[in-house]
Amino acid sequence: MRTFTFNILLVVSLSYALTSYANSLNVEVVTPKLQAKNLELELSGNVVALNDAQLTSLESGVVNTILVDAGDHVEQGQALVKLDDALAVIELSQAQAELQSAMVRYQEDQRLYEEVVGLTKQKVVAKTLLAERKANLANSQAMLAQVKAKLKLQQEIVKRHVLLAPFAGTISHRNVDVGEWISQQNNILRLVSDDALRIYVDIPQEYFDQINSASSIDALVTPDTLSSDPMNLTVSKFIKVSNLSSRTFQARIDLPKSTKLVAGMSARVKLVLPTPMASQVSLPKSALKRHPDGSYSVYSVQNNKIKRLSIKLLSSSFDQVIVQGVDQAAVIVVSGSELLKEGTPVTTTQSSETN
Repeated sequence: MRTFTFNILLVVSLSYALTSYANSLNVEVVTPKLQAKNLELELSGNVVALNDAQLTSLESGVVNTILVDAGDHVEQGQALVKLDDALAVIELSQAQAELQSAMVRYQEDQRLYEEVVGLTKQKVVAKTLLAERKANLANSQAMLAQVKAKLKLQQEIVKRHVLLAPFAGTISHRNVDVGEWISQQNNILRLVSDDALRIYVDIPQEYFDQINSASSIDALVTPDTLSSDPMNLTVSKFIKVSNLSSRTFQARIDLPKSTKLVAGMSARVKLVLPTPMASQVSLPKSALKRHPDGSYSVYSVQNNKIKRLSIKLLSSSFDQVIVQGVDQAAVIVVSGSELLKEGTPVTTTQSSETN
C-alpha cells in the first residue's frame, strides 16, 4: 500500500514539474561585466591668471607720460603712467618750508625753557614763568608733529601721481592717452600675471560626493593648441559652492611654471574619479526596461523565476550601457522582457550578444 501511494505521489510531482516546465518562457541571458574602478570625466576648462587687475590711479589728474603699452612685460613696482604733478610738488615745497620753520620754533622754545629751568633752581625767576615756557615748548612740539604729518601727506600725494605695477605681468590693454583727465574711477591699464596660471572646470553636481570624498583627483590636461603635450596634474582645490543656473561647482588645477599656456586659452581636462568597484557593470542595451517616470530596471533570473531589479543608468553607448544596482554574479535577461513580470517561471539560454 505504501509503495502504491509513493508511486502516485511521484507521478503527480513529475506531472506538475513537466507542466510548469512546459508553461515557462525561454529567455536569453548574459552575465554582467565588471567595469574599471575609476570613472573618467571629460570637461573643458579655461586658463586663468592668479592676478588679473584693472589698474586705476590713486589721484586725479592729467596724464603726462605713458611708459608702457599693451603687450609689454612689467615687473612689480615698475612705473607705468605719470600724471602732471606740478601743483602737488609746489605744495610739497611749502610743507618742507613749514617744517623748517616749526623746527626753528621748537628749538628756540626748548632753549628758553632750559634757560629758565636753571634760573628757577637759583630762585631768580618766578615759577609762573617756568610754567609759561614749558607750555610754549609743548605747543611748538605739537606744531612740529603736525607739520611733519602734513609733509608726509604731501609726499604721499606726489608719489601717487605715478602709477606703479602691483605685481609682475603683461599689460593686456591700455585705455588712456597722454593729455586725458583721469580720476580714481577710470580703468587705465589691465595687468595680467603670467607666472601663476590655473585652469577652472565646471563639474556637474551629481559627481560632488565622489569628488568630495576623494583624497586626490588625477587630471589629464590637454591644451587646445597644436604643439602642446598633455600634462599629468592633480586637482588643487574644489570650490564647494554650486552655481544656481548650471548646477555645477568648480575645480581648480594649478599649472606648472614651465607651461606654454597663457591666460584666456582653453584646455580639455580629463578627471579620473574613484568609484566603488562593485557598483558599476556593463550590460547590453537590450536588457534595459524604461518606465514612464524615467527610471530604469532590468530582469534577473533567480531560481528559474524572474526578479525585477531597479538600476541607475550611468552612461550609454551604441549597444552597451553602464549601470549601478546589479551584482556581478547576477543573470540578466536580454530578450523577451515584454512578456515578463515578477515571479514568471523561465528557462535560460546564454545570449550570443557580446558583453
